[in-house]
Amino acid sequence: MTLVESIIAQHACRDEVSPGDIVMARVDAVYLQDGNTPTIRKLVDEHGFDRVFDPGRIAVFFDHAVLTPDRAMSDRLAEAEEFAARFGLRVYRRGAGISHVVALEEGWFQPGGLVVGADSHTCTGGAVQCLALGMGASDVVAAMVTGTTWLRVPGTIWIETVGRPGPWARPKDVLLYALARFGQRPFLYHSIEWLGDWISELSLDGAATVANMGVEQGAKCVFLPPGAGRPENMVALRPQADGRGQVLRLDLTGLPPFVARPHSPLGAVGLDEVAGQEIDYVFIGSCANGRLEDLAEVARVLTDTTVHPRVQCIVTPASLPVYLEALKRGHLETILKAGAVVSPPGCGACIGTQGSVPATHARVFSTMNRNFRGRMGNPEAEIWLGSPLVAALTAVLGRIPQPGELI
Repeated sequence: MTLVESIIAQHACRDEVSPGDIVMARVDAVYLQDGNTPTIRKLVDEHGFDRVFDPGRIAVFFDHAVLTPDRAMSDRLAEAEEFAARFGLRVYRRGAGISHVVALEEGWFQPGGLVVGADSHTCTGGAVQCLALGMGASDVVAAMVTGTTWLRVPGTIWIETVGRPGPWARPKDVLLYALARFGQRPFLYHSIEWLGDWISELSLDGAATVANMGVEQGAKCVFLPPGAGRPENMVALRPQADGRGQVLRLDLTGLPPFVARPHSPLGAVGLDEVAGQEIDYVFIGSCANGRLEDLAEVARVLTDTTVHPRVQCIVTPASLPVYLEALKRGHLETILKAGAVVSPPGCGACIGTQGSVPATHARVFSTMNRNFRGRMGNPEAEIWLGSPLVAALTAVLGRIPQPGELI
């Protein structure tokens, strides 16, 4: 069996499962986020549920609106607080960080585990071979109450990386390239297993970026191979001997940085095709690229320089541990002295519910995972996506850099 089949079979108490099977599987943990907890609370109340399967294995993360922008949002968060208290759920209060990042830091994601999250980027858990599934409110409520969820077993596609990217390419660039190269169609409701030397050499931070954007690829779930900084009980990934499933080769040899043009992460091109584009606003953060490794690179670029006077630059650490370690190492001091604004840990400006909403017709360069129209709260703004390296240089130059300007 493939890895996803093995995990599902174990949690469904079956000897084996096959793609297309419909099964009921137990869950190891469930987590919600403040943006949809009121909807979940409403469903619970409508159906008269008065208990959950295990309060210690259900958490509510207050990450989407850390600094509430208005009374309506504050009221929604108060509802979420009341709901969590009523059922004795674990609470990660505002400023603790983004759910998927904290779940990885605190071990909610474990190799071979099955976790349901009320957010599509729950797939981040695949960085440590956890079957981490983002689901809608109804399915989340069912998992909370029963401790189980229904699943259609997905087929598996392997992506085998060949060669190594150029010196300025980062995991974000590889994902943008993969989206441009393959699109989403091959991966819809499939499990992706990544293979190859490059993917195995990634740090945990880099691996999390790859897993995080599995949902942008259209996948049901994503799994990365064992690597540095990851749990010892991860299993080696390899295509099935019987040939079931498809192996896609992704040649990374000399890959340059990639940038996704508005208004889709699928519209990525090499840096040279968009270099020189003026930018008004740079956002560095999100569950894709708000980790310590990302902030360290931003600080390196911003050392002894300043943000362009025309550019607004917002940097949002993805979790409190990331924030504190970046503070300890001097990264945040460097970023602040360069003229950027550092906001509290959380989703920040990514979804447009807090932080700085871009102006009409503004051009934004962001490290987040999506650039759909209106993503940051203004449908009349343009959002370009790229790595923290390119984002930091863009903030300094006021434009997307030329390949020869990369440092």
